[in-house]
Amino acid sequence: MGELRLYAIGVDEVRDVFGAPPALERQFRAIAAAAFVPQTTPKQPGMLGKLGPLFRRAPEAVIVQPDTPVEADVADLLAARYIRPERQPAAWRLLEAYLNAKAWSTHRIELDVQRFNDLEFDLARAGMHPQFGLGRLVNNELSLPLQTYRGLATGCTKHSQALQAASAWRNVLNHLSPENRSIAEPYAAWLAQFHHYAHAAPQQGRPLPDLVVGYRA
Repeated sequence: MGELRLYAIGVDEVRDVFGAPPALERQFRAIAAAAFVPQTTPKQPGMLGKLGPLFRRAPEAVIVQPDTPVEADVADLLAARYIRPERQPAAWRLLEAYLNAKAWSTHRIELDVQRFNDLEFDLARAGMHPQFGLGRLVNNELSLPLQTYRGLATGCTKHSQALQAASAWRNVLNHLSPENRSIAEPYAAWLAQFHHYAHAAPQQGRPLPDLVVGYRA
């Protein structure tokens, strides 16, 4: 099942990671270190632990999965260097860890194709303009040096349009089926928070949050 991962964060705060200044680099590395603690090989019990070197890992050996970020991924991302295709999943996991830590808030929407199409039809029937639908969120407007890979798509909706979307979704809730309203109502409530962030962001010296989206098929 596909999942939309939504973040309330200024898109420039995301783009600044690539070629990050020293202060941001330190912050990013701290977030990455907390999110991806190295796992070590557990002790092998029973007869397996008594077998020869062919079947045994070194004690406390670090286990690295293919999509687990390593230091080279962190360094390449922060320096805005080219990320090889096989390391792109690991690099995106790093960026998602940063988004989760820095976003004002996050939201998740799980949708299969049938439910997505039904929701979009229901929204159109209720009078919502297509520009505010879920399908328009994935628009490739993040403009990052890091390329996406198969199964991942991204997008960015500017702050002003996110505010308009909050109103548009709230106005159609009573016209949706119960099944679609169960998806739309939490999303509308999440969008409504952008009004509060508009006041809080300047006080903290941060840009107004945009709606940054990642979709995993």
